[in-house]
Amino acid sequence: MKIKIIKQVYTTKGWRNEGAIFELDPKTARHYISKGIGIEYKEEKGEKETKELKPKRKYTKRKK
Repeated sequence: MKIKIIKQVYTTKGWRNEGAIFELDPKTARHYISKGIGIEYKEEKGEKETKELKPKRKYTKRKK
């Protein structure tokens, strides 16, 4: 589970700073969320490029 750290916390592996994103086991992640140390991080997908947003291509005529 991905967690974004809100408050700085010290662990056995060292400091976890504010704004950092960590992949944690579910037990630790739930603990951090319940104590207000972190929030669940969800990646936002970028918008897909639609046909209307694409620039128009110039077509050239083939010479015979």
